[in-house]
Amino acid sequence: MKKLATRWVLFLLLSGLPFTTNSQVVLSGSSIPGVGDTLRQMVDNFPVGLEPGEAGGDQVWDFSTIQGLYVMETVFHPAARGRASREFPSANSVLQLSDGLENYFQLTDEELIELGVAGSDPIDIGMQLTGEYYPPLVGKRAQMSYGEELKQSSSLIFPLRISQLPDTLFADFPFRPDSIRLRVQVDRTDFADAWGILLIKEQVFNVLRVKRSEVTRTRIDVKSGFFPWIDVSDIFGIGELGTQRSNTYFFYDEYEKEPIVTLNADKDGNVVRADYIYNDQTSADLRIAIPDERGLHVYPNPSYGLVSLNFVDLEPGRYTVKVRNILGVSKWESTFVVDGHKRTKADLSNFEPGTYLYSLLDHNNNIIMTKRLVIIRP
Repeated sequence: MKKLATRWVLFLLLSGLPFTTNSQVVLSGSSIPGVGDTLRQMVDNFPVGLEPGEAGGDQVWDFSTIQGLYVMETVFHPAARGRASREFPSANSVLQLSDGLENYFQLTDEELIELGVAGSDPIDIGMQLTGEYYPPLVGKRAQMSYGEELKQSSSLIFPLRISQLPDTLFADFPFRPDSIRLRVQVDRTDFADAWGILLIKEQVFNVLRVKRSEVTRTRIDVKSGFFPWIDVSDIFGIGELGTQRSNTYFFYDEYEKEPIVTLNADKDGNVVRADYIYNDQTSADLRIAIPDERGLHVYPNPSYGLVSLNFVDLEPGRYTVKVRNILGVSKWESTFVVDGHKRTKADLSNFEPGTYLYSLLDHNNNIIMTKRLVIIRP
């Protein structure tokens, strides 16, 4: 019944018929996390067929192919639990991440404010460091609505001790610096560029999409005495290698603290990771996650045609995947080099709806296994 309801909603939207729940979203204060909150999202590290879509109003996003395999928990602990809490007196919350890394925040009724980070090797140079944003960055803001834009520039400053560094590092310098810092320049634009209906796991959400475009530049500064800071990044050979660009798309509901969906795109615009809200319906993904048994597993199944091919525990070699209809007519095939586990994707969206058989063959063309695949249409 839920599937029929979802299809009926999609039919109404695409046919132009009125649908009263489709309206612009304004983020409410209840969508801002508070101290003690735990946010849960499913994570798909290899999304298939997901695209952010166009900007503008009255959009429809169908993310039916999303397939998370584990749950990510984000716990906003009281700041006092952090080892570096004294370095962030205005913080009231801390996220304690892997490898001892800590992110400090100030959470208010209207904003989530990023203050800085601390911990073991947060920037991959092998030191225990603490970095503070100057000025702090707003990570999420209530009352944001379609068409609004928030531009921010901040420097994440990591002071370094000269004694931590080898003397040879400054051998070619015309002077001996007495202070050195690592500076990560962050230029961020959040633009609420779209709104509409999002379909996921037979659920329908009214959402506001916020596109985050971010450029970070890692630089090294030194100073001596009363002279100002000098950027010496080029001397250390950092240059453009220290520049990273990213686009992230947040699909927000009016009230949920978690984004309904978060899409992370690479510099070419390809979605490389998708996180989505964890609830009773989406948690069903954990019960159909890829099993450990050897062979080939295709997800989602049933599918609209964009699928993930998951090779599990295979001997090193070349393998062929063949897809046939129920009459035995070959419809698609491709060869892959696999050593143990491999995940890739296939576009079968040109297939007619119906039942198909997919087979995994070894390099001698012996069939290892055959399973059923169902192609459907919204």
